[in-house]
Amino acid sequence: MEKTQGLIQLSIPEQQGALEARVTGAVVDAWSGSSPGEQLEQMATVVASLCETFGEVGESAYERLTGEEAWTEEQNFHYYLINYEWAGEAKAFLLLWRDVFFELQKSYLLLADNLVGEASVKRLEEQSKVALQSAAESLNGFIARASRDNGKRWQPSRRNRMDNWQLQNNPWPVYREQFSAITGQVAHLLKQYREMASAIEVFQNIYREVEHLAAACRADFLDVHAKVDQTTAISTEEDSSDGQARPGKISAQLEVLSGKVQAIPRLQAFTTVLEELLNALPEKMQLALSTRGGLLETTSLNLKKRCLQWLESEVLPLIYEAWELTENTVNGLKVALSNIRNRLILLSAENKDGDEKLEMADLLQPIEAFRKNLIASEERLSGLINTLEHRLEGNIKLSTVYDTSRVFLPVPLQSTLSRFRLRRYKWLERLQRWFSTQAKAVRKIRKAAEQEETLSISEKVVRYIQSRTGSRDNSHYAAIFQAKGYAGESFWVGREDEMKHIESIIGNWEKGFRGAVAITGKRFSGKTFFGEMVANRFFPEKTIRLYPGSAIQVQGRKMEAEYNLEEALEFVRKNTLNERPLLWIDDLELWWSPAIPLNQNVRALRQYIDAYSGSIFFLVSLSNGLLSHLQKLHQVGSLFQAEINMDFMPANAVREAILIRHGATHITLLNEQLQEASPQQFNRLAGRVHRAANGNIGETLLRWALSVHKVDENSAFMLTLPEYALPDFLNPDIAVLLCAILMQKRTNEYQLRKLMGPPFSEKYINILRRLLSVGLLSRHPNGWLEVNEVAANAVGSLLERKDYIQYERWKQ
Repeated sequence: MEKTQGLIQLSIPEQQGALEARVTGAVVDAWSGSSPGEQLEQMATVVASLCETFGEVGESAYERLTGEEAWTEEQNFHYYLINYEWAGEAKAFLLLWRDVFFELQKSYLLLADNLVGEASVKRLEEQSKVALQSAAESLNGFIARASRDNGKRWQPSRRNRMDNWQLQNNPWPVYREQFSAITGQVAHLLKQYREMASAIEVFQNIYREVEHLAAACRADFLDVHAKVDQTTAISTEEDSSDGQARPGKISAQLEVLSGKVQAIPRLQAFTTVLEELLNALPEKMQLALSTRGGLLETTSLNLKKRCLQWLESEVLPLIYEAWELTENTVNGLKVALSNIRNRLILLSAENKDGDEKLEMADLLQPIEAFRKNLIASEERLSGLINTLEHRLEGNIKLSTVYDTSRVFLPVPLQSTLSRFRLRRYKWLERLQRWFSTQAKAVRKIRKAAEQEETLSISEKVVRYIQSRTGSRDNSHYAAIFQAKGYAGESFWVGREDEMKHIESIIGNWEKGFRGAVAITGKRFSGKTFFGEMVANRFFPEKTIRLYPGSAIQVQGRKMEAEYNLEEALEFVRKNTLNERPLLWIDDLELWWSPAIPLNQNVRALRQYIDAYSGSIFFLVSLSNGLLSHLQKLHQVGSLFQAEINMDFMPANAVREAILIRHGATHITLLNEQLQEASPQQFNRLAGRVHRAANGNIGETLLRWALSVHKVDENSAFMLTLPEYALPDFLNPDIAVLLCAILMQKRTNEYQLRKLMGPPFSEKYINILRRLLSVGLLSRHPNGWLEVNEVAANAVGSLLERKDYIQYERWKQ
């Protein structure tokens, strides 16, 4: 377009002709975009230019009317007509342009959301163009029509019209502001379109991510079905090949198949992508929902927050449940395969001669039971995915924000409030029942508190010990959970980071660096199991286990290891010159006697590690408390290459450990309604005992075993046990005795008498008997004394709170 400066310098007839040409050309130019975005940008550019042109024409007329220069009557009439009447027509034309722009950008967004078809949008474009062309023709002919003097009696003359206009305030300053506002409104609509078009892409990507995760869950279920069929095929094929099933061969094939069963951690990647997508949404939007006269009706919208709230309430819970169901199903298959393998291993050991025929139907019972649960889980997954798809299709369409008859991305609280209004009396009844329940609970707590005050310290200690002691009826189930030491590869879960850490240390040792690692932790944290796994994985057939009072055999030579660690280390060194073995010392605190103190053995261990850790890999387990004690005396922190602490195990690994052990019992777990517990209920129970045990694997398994009560031979139910704390029973004398026992892990009266001297017979022997009588100490059949296993960690923590020992992890 030509510059407006040239337009206002023309004569009035020429100016009028040029203005009409520009208005006509503007409509043509506006429809030159090849895509929705380009079309709107072109329309915004053209209308901004038109507003500028109209403004220059009106401003020129206004300056001439308010100036002192004299004009002819014809010229004055033209200028008055421009300011008083033509400006209103131009404003109406611009408002129509803005409204057309608004409807077009809305239709483009609806098209992007697949809520309207391309044909409907094309039809709207054509109708909009026709409407603007008609309005342009009307605007172009307005000055000619308004200037025409037909000589009719009812029509005022030009002079009379100018006299009337002179009596009024010139409206041009108002029109000037309105033209500028229309330009700003169109620019705002263009910006809004760009933001919403980008947000629609985000919404569509969210939809696709949810679809991909749902498809992955379905694919995992199909894979589980295939592996279940493979399990049955392996067993059937082996059984029918020669009529005699070979447990070892079937077990090996199932082990390979079990290694392929892995729950792929897709949820973390989904959450990361979802977070990135949500971050791309605008937080503050002034969204124009409709037009009314010269105004845009807008509303404030935090799209990121609204979308996040809706996803968290309507979508993410279903996604998490679907993924949890998938993960539990995959883990359930792994447990079923592990159970079959464990049975085969036991049968293979019992039936070495192959005389007894294996009943494959009995062996496959775990997989058949799993198959039944699989069908129910698959139906449940389909229901969750169908609900997800319904919610997404009905709501995750950004253009539905223009539908003011419905709430955009409704948060459940709104519908909950509506239901509350409709069913307020039912809610009132429930609220009254809730208050009644809470009142009963308060009275129960008050009564328990009154009873608590009447109990002595000894009674509270006995109650604590009894609450952590299992019943004989549940001994078979509890035995699997309370087994100590190395339980076999099938029961190994978690500890991946720790295993990678020690693998790197062993790799460096094989290159010639020092090899000495300390495994530390509280009681029942899995130190022995971890050490045995290291021995079996990295030093098969090359592990020497040192234990006081046991026989050591190296290269055909034997030695009875008493409590002199230096002699045992020297024996190992002499007979393993070219072997490069692992020397595994489990429970360093056991290496002492009245004749050979622990400090002497620790000094010997330091000498041999410093001298021979390049050819012998030293792996030593000891408690946190002993490590802290030895650090003060021998600076053992610098003795070992690394300290690997076992105190904490993540909840997911603990849950898998519980699942494997529970599966090995072949007992169905029931909930409090005596119905089979769902995977979600199982996970909640496992999470609860994990939190109560502060992540200690042994404590968690103990609490789980204590919480499960037998119903019959094939089922048991989970019962929430009361949580009793170990009372503060310590005084300085009791603390001294317990510290001595904890540091030695096990002892007897003879060793305590040698350690404490005359005060033991005078004072500590009576304390020892009292602690035995209340169950805090236990005596083994061979005469050894130790802190009761069920209270060992609680006693250690109590001693640490009183600053008697360092029981938690030592830090350098």
